[in-house]
Amino acid sequence: MQKRLHLLIALLTFMVTTAMAQITTSSMSGKITANGEDVIGATIKAVHQPSGTVYRAVTNIDGRYSIQGMRPGGPYVLEVSYVGYKTKNEKNINLALGENTVLNENLAEDSEMLQEVVVSASRNNNMRTDRAGATTSINADQIETVPTVSRSMNDLLKLTPQGANVGSGFSVGGGNYRQSYVTVDGAAFNNAFGIGGNLPGNGSPISLDALDQISVSSSPYDVRLSGFTGGAISAVTKSGTNQFKGTAYMYTTNAHLKGNKVDDYELTRLQSHSTTWGASFGGPIIKDKLFFFVNGEYQNNISAGPSGTARLSAADEWKPNTGTMHRPLASDMDNMLNFLNTTYGYNPGRYQGYSLDTPSYKILARLDWNINENNKVNVRFSKSHDKDSNAPSSSTTPFNDKEIYPGGTSDGVSISGGKSQAGRTSNAGLYFESARYYQEKNFTSLAAEWNSKWGGVSNVLRGTYSYQDEPRSYVGGMFPTVDILKDGAYYMGFGPDPFTQGNLRQVKTFVATDEATWTTGIQNFTAGLQFETNKAVNGFGAASAGYYVYDSPESFMAGGAPSGYGITFPMDGSDQFNATMKYNQFSAYLQDQVNFSERFRMTAGLRFELPIYPKLENNYNKAFAAMQWKDGVSQINKTYSTDQRPDAPLTVSPRIGFNWDVLGNHKLVVRGGTGYFVGRLPFVWLVSAVGNAGCGQYTYYYNNQASATNGILMDKFYVNRADQIAALQKQGLAVDRENAAAPSNPTILDKDLKMNATWKSSLAVDVKLPYDVNFSLEGIYSRDFNPATVINLDRYWDGESYTADLANSGDKRKLYSRNSKINPYMITNAGNKAYYYSITASLAKSFHFGLNLSASYTYSKAKSYGDGVGDQVNSAYYNNRYSVNGNNDKELGYGTYVAPNRLLISASYKKDYGKNFGSEVGLIYEGMNMGYAGGYSCTRYSYTMSTNIVNDYGSNNLIYIPASREALETWTFADNGDYTAEQQKDDFWNYIEQDKYLKNHKGQYAERGGAVMPWHHQVDFKFNQNFYLKVGGQKNTLQFGIDIKNLANLLNKSWGLYKSVNNMALLKYDSKKNTYQFQKNGKEILNKTYTNLTSFNSTYSIQFSIRYIFN
Repeated sequence: MQKRLHLLIALLTFMVTTAMAQITTSSMSGKITANGEDVIGATIKAVHQPSGTVYRAVTNIDGRYSIQGMRPGGPYVLEVSYVGYKTKNEKNINLALGENTVLNENLAEDSEMLQEVVVSASRNNNMRTDRAGATTSINADQIETVPTVSRSMNDLLKLTPQGANVGSGFSVGGGNYRQSYVTVDGAAFNNAFGIGGNLPGNGSPISLDALDQISVSSSPYDVRLSGFTGGAISAVTKSGTNQFKGTAYMYTTNAHLKGNKVDDYELTRLQSHSTTWGASFGGPIIKDKLFFFVNGEYQNNISAGPSGTARLSAADEWKPNTGTMHRPLASDMDNMLNFLNTTYGYNPGRYQGYSLDTPSYKILARLDWNINENNKVNVRFSKSHDKDSNAPSSSTTPFNDKEIYPGGTSDGVSISGGKSQAGRTSNAGLYFESARYYQEKNFTSLAAEWNSKWGGVSNVLRGTYSYQDEPRSYVGGMFPTVDILKDGAYYMGFGPDPFTQGNLRQVKTFVATDEATWTTGIQNFTAGLQFETNKAVNGFGAASAGYYVYDSPESFMAGGAPSGYGITFPMDGSDQFNATMKYNQFSAYLQDQVNFSERFRMTAGLRFELPIYPKLENNYNKAFAAMQWKDGVSQINKTYSTDQRPDAPLTVSPRIGFNWDVLGNHKLVVRGGTGYFVGRLPFVWLVSAVGNAGCGQYTYYYNNQASATNGILMDKFYVNRADQIAALQKQGLAVDRENAAAPSNPTILDKDLKMNATWKSSLAVDVKLPYDVNFSLEGIYSRDFNPATVINLDRYWDGESYTADLANSGDKRKLYSRNSKINPYMITNAGNKAYYYSITASLAKSFHFGLNLSASYTYSKAKSYGDGVGDQVNSAYYNNRYSVNGNNDKELGYGTYVAPNRLLISASYKKDYGKNFGSEVGLIYEGMNMGYAGGYSCTRYSYTMSTNIVNDYGSNNLIYIPASREALETWTFADNGDYTAEQQKDDFWNYIEQDKYLKNHKGQYAERGGAVMPWHHQVDFKFNQNFYLKVGGQKNTLQFGIDIKNLANLLNKSWGLYKSVNNMALLKYDSKKNTYQFQKNGKEILNKTYTNLTSFNSTYSIQFSIRYIFN
């Protein structure tokens, strides 16, 4: 019956069976010999000592055994027995997640059956695995000793030599932060939607106290791993054991525990504090059989609210650009607050003097059940909730900010028009608390796994569910957005900001996997089937609750018609339009590890992946489909459709790896491999094909009454959106999908779109040096295939048009023409010239007295078609896509997420003394090329114009660097006030001469990401002081701890600082006058490349902790 049940489940899995990185267990294998002969039928027994979990195997005809599906960690005891030979036990074996530990044993003949032979595994046994590629394993002990103030998994991942935290998250193996795949217990834990960092849940979807092991694979050749072009990041959670264990803890930090000195510059500290309370508990429900583990955390976060305050009287002075005193009178704000409460029963919240409370929590529960020696089941549930408070957007979409905020003179102060001085976030006005929004970040995960053994076949059946849910919320309840002006500028406002109502980011992911392994002779086979289904939902609209603009508080309170009005509403009459897209993928894989000898192993496999894109039903925009778009390459007019979708080609990923124990004693190992890996695209890009098609919702607006379409006006103030729509429809507003206008920014999916992929290869040598020191030298090379990029279909080069000779510099570039007045963005693939390589040298040693040391240096280089940034498809087109001849040319540049140089040194030490005391120290030094440019962290940056000069609606264009000072004489510069053209030429050349990159690239175009950031040095420190207590005969621990990020800055305000590029945009081009102007650094002459980053990112931060550990 049990076999039939398993067969049925396997068949169902096959029928609905993806390409994901899923590693949850470890394995053990080896060869048993005696007197130089293979031992056939020897009994292998491995016992996980903390839980009593037993795994068994029998050696085959070649004397080999293999045990799959084992709990990572340990310690294990391995027992080898055979009739007529001494039983051999090897103790203190610890298994790294996802790795196969090789344990070959030689039995001694003993006719008298004397006592067993016992040996202890070496602490430095990392060379006793058969790994082929680059993998960093982080065990529970290391997790406890890594300094971290954020308590994010990213702080642990930085232990990977080939990776680093750059920009929006952790980048590894040549991929940007979006190109790795993260799983916990086999369930997807990456930011699948794609807005924000690499991890969901505000970068911390799971408590570090719940993690047991982490594995980061930069170049794995295991066919079970996929869904990435950077790296596979796998983690497993803690399990209960036969001993009841628990901990309760508290972490706290506040604004006064952050440094506020950047050299001689003093930063302003704002009120904030964060305290985390947590507990973990685990143990047996039935000894050796059933175990539980639970963890929970609650974090109380309080930060300062807006700093702006209202004036008490009209005599109080305010300034439009500086200061915290804003224009509105407190009496006017109070009058409006009372009016809204009385008239509409609406409380818009406070307008000054309040703090922001953003609590968060994490919970996790896990059960492990050893049904018998052949069947083991585990189930894990986790949920995290986080949110952050945000000021309202300054954007006025769908309005033109200069039209609705014309500016004027108020209290004798001149206010320029537009959102900068006259808008929602300017000093001219104050908004009520309801205008702010909370971005919630919820993440739920469920994973269930059944490890079984059926004769000589080991099987794992796994099902996982991940739910990323990120709505916006706000105080006061649903209410229209209201901007109230005075003297032509924003004075006060309430209701949610224009983009908050209905704003939703959501991805549901389900994965089913069935995988079998078996051994035949010298071959270990792995075969698996996988099915993945994703559903992405995006709710986004401008003015979804209605958006009213009134000229004065009095006109609003009179209840009359607004001066400007806008609304976005679903075409089908529903409450909210949510763009939805489903994506499925089927995978199958087969792998064979051939043990040619106990010294040489080779693994070869194939992975097959078939993506299924859904039909984009009700997504056909007739008006757009009728338009024609000239292709700048072929000069042929083409048509596209908002409902077109890519074909779904089957991809085949071959992989091969080897591990050669040269001397047969694990002291010299050569390993390497090569293979093809298929990655993913962020769902925010894909789902925009639905959201931006103009078929789901309609926006009606007018900046002023005179510009209203067909004279359709909002006659008065309505709170309810249905009443607003009814008022417009009575005047003749009719909207239907069939006759919808062409959208202004549609997203088009190229019919030939393929998922980005890379071919990775690596070669490494591991050496056991004298004094038990581990040394590794590893090289990785990867070539990208089908990297995803975005082009603008409206902009094309006709093959003939060029810009003028820019400022008579001899620099002419392509000049783009337009097909229409809209901007369609197409997700397509770039060329195949992008690449990455790295060379890493590392040393590691563990001492018996508790000291662990490691060091690594990595040299890397990457060329790419873009940095993968952009939370929307249009921003992915123009953000960081700096080019010479336009973004549609798909120019190659340097990846700004890969540090050319990175030195990582870590040390940890643990010492008990005086019976009742112990100390733990952890220290990490990270030195790498890292700094800030344009407000973002990066390893490289670009020198550009201050504007786009080729008319492709893309990024600023890269500058041409003059070949000599003499050549610069022919360039035409224009005076900038009293800054003369000749002074600008001199200063421009002097800047070139002092800049390392520009000086070495004279007479060339600057490269995207060509300039390298200076080294940044950071030391993080952790110290725990333990007090051991005897409670109920058990040893408990009271622990006081401190984590310090950027210790050097704590010691000296001039140390540990980031550098910031003063100005990347060196030249301003005036196309009408055909002249350049050399830009300044604010009001100062630009005469040096860098300055210290005057931000809290440069300074130290401290976190204190108290923990009680009981057994």
